[in-house]
Amino acid sequence: MTAALVAGDTLVCLAAMTAAYVVRLHVPHSILMPLAHSPELYARAAPAVVVLWLLAFFARDLYEVRRFRSPLAEAVATVSAVAVAAILIAATSFLSRTDYSRAMLILFWLCGMVLAVCERALLAYYRRRVLGRPAAESRTVIVGCGDLGQVVAERIRRYHSLGYTLVGFACADTAPRTVNGLPVLGRLDDLPAVLGEHEIDEVLVANPDLDVDRLMAIIARCRELPVHFSLVAGPLQLLTGSMEISGLADLPVVPLGRRSFAWWQEAIKRGLDVIGSLVLLVLTLPVWLIVPPLIRRETGASAVFRQERIGLDGEPFTMLKFRTMRPDADPYAPAPTDDDDERITPVGHGLRRFSLDELPQLVFSLDELPQLVNVLRGEMSLVGPRPEMPFLVERYQPWQRLRLQVRPGLTGLWQIVGRKDLPLIENIEYDFYYINNRSLSMDLMILLRTLPVVLFGSGAY
Repeated sequence: MTAALVAGDTLVCLAAMTAAYVVRLHVPHSILMPLAHSPELYARAAPAVVVLWLLAFFARDLYEVRRFRSPLAEAVATVSAVAVAAILIAATSFLSRTDYSRAMLILFWLCGMVLAVCERALLAYYRRRVLGRPAAESRTVIVGCGDLGQVVAERIRRYHSLGYTLVGFACADTAPRTVNGLPVLGRLDDLPAVLGEHEIDEVLVANPDLDVDRLMAIIARCRELPVHFSLVAGPLQLLTGSMEISGLADLPVVPLGRRSFAWWQEAIKRGLDVIGSLVLLVLTLPVWLIVPPLIRRETGASAVFRQERIGLDGEPFTMLKFRTMRPDADPYAPAPTDDDDERITPVGHGLRRFSLDELPQLVFSLDELPQLVNVLRGEMSLVGPRPEMPFLVERYQPWQRLRLQVRPGLTGLWQIVGRKDLPLIENIEYDFYYINNRSLSMDLMILLRTLPVVLFGSGAY
């Protein structure tokens, strides 16, 4: 199915280029000047255009074969991917210093948008037909024996095209032997064994009252199994939350699976970390000449503060930072939460007062500027969860240790959303959203959105 999607998108891209050229060629001269470019110019650019087109569609998760994605969600994602592709192509055209027609780019964008939406609608119909065949059916368990779970079971029975074979239910605690004529296979705590015993492919969580910690702990125990988890939202969650309506028979669904982060994405991310940190170290060289002497003269101690943190795969490392608190302050005490904290030195107070110590979230900090060295060493990244202290990691529940499966960063999702104003558990949940949905485009978004947060100083002490 993925091969069909890639082939279809490639053909649409080439068709959009051809259609744009033909339309531009026949635009009346009273509207636009005659097109002076030969077809060979655009034919030579076609391979690069196709690659950028496919990358944009990959970034929008349009090659992830889902059993449920609503037509509206598919169309919105497709239009967004075409827009991203057009921007990438325009940027590449500018950098190549080749004189391409700007009207051609606009026509390509419009033609590509129409053709891609139509192509994706046809492929979605084909996908539903393929996934509805017996050989492609997904053996499914519903977690939740209440009203929502029964509604999900009824919808699955009604819509055979979804391709689910409903094996039974798993209930949070006590439960009857059957629900709506289907067996209750066990309790939630028995789920890992149930999934293996019954060869389950899909788990639909349909219990709006289920404790988050308990659910995440179960998912963590099942991570080695080839099982996909999805959360089916109830009416209250639909009214109070925000999520993509993925179209499980008109029920809103949130995938709980971890988005794959390919090796080449890891390589690009690491390359950008190295290049970005080197550039920022060069640009901030005056800071290294001015700030350390001020700190040493004020405190009589090293200008660089060192603290043990936990990084990728639970490995400890020494995190670096310019000293902003007095040398006798407890290095593992809670961080200052207001401007009047007596532990902060005058120089440190100035840095924190103007949110300069938060500039690592923009990756060119003053206070935490030395962490660029951690990035160069490979201990940290520009974007990722903040590295945690060892004694806090020791208190992690098993599912929370999944936070250690990515390299910690200078900035992250929770810093731009709420930063220090959020309690720890909410910060961890933001980190998990990043881990499960991370992409190069999300990293770029976080870096760009960090700037206004830093400039306005929200939550910085």
